[in-house]
Amino acid sequence: LVFDTPDPIIFSAVTDNDGNVFLGTGHDGKVYKVDDGGNGSVLADLDELDVLALAIDDDVLFAATSPNGKVYRITPDGDTKEFFDPGARYIWSMVFDRGGQLLVATGDEGVIYRVNEDGEGEVFYDSEETHIITMAMDNAGNVIAGGDPKGYVYRISDSGQPFVLYD
Repeated sequence: LVFDTPDPIIFSAVTDNDGNVFLGTGHDGKVYKVDDGGNGSVLADLDELDVLALAIDDDVLFAATSPNGKVYRITPDGDTKEFFDPGARYIWSMVFDRGGQLLVATGDEGVIYRVNEDGEGEVFYDSEETHIITMAMDNAGNVIAGGDPKGYVYRISDSGQPFVLYD
């Protein structure tokens, strides 16, 4: 056992360059910071119930929530501000593209947004799925995304052009 959180679910985890692990939990909307020695503490206590996704850029952590899908920007000292609100119920996954912009995968409409450093977002890809559940970047800079309920795995180019890799 490295760290024991009192929360019933850990939905997401990311690590920073210093070896700290950040945990997004539910159903109390907390983000924990755990150092490499297993010492953990609450970094942020959000107004939402679940922290479904985390992404980190340098020293800044981004936390995505449900049931009112919003992205929060959390500084190393725990200062928390709303960063992006796509108007979605769920934000399932986040990843940074090669240009340093945050990609935000949502559900109930299966839309991926591209968000700039000022928190301004635009539709990057509007799928035929209800949810885009997971994303990763491949070595060529394409987004690999998994959807629900069709279960397709997509490769989406930097310009937003999709190709179904797996049906």
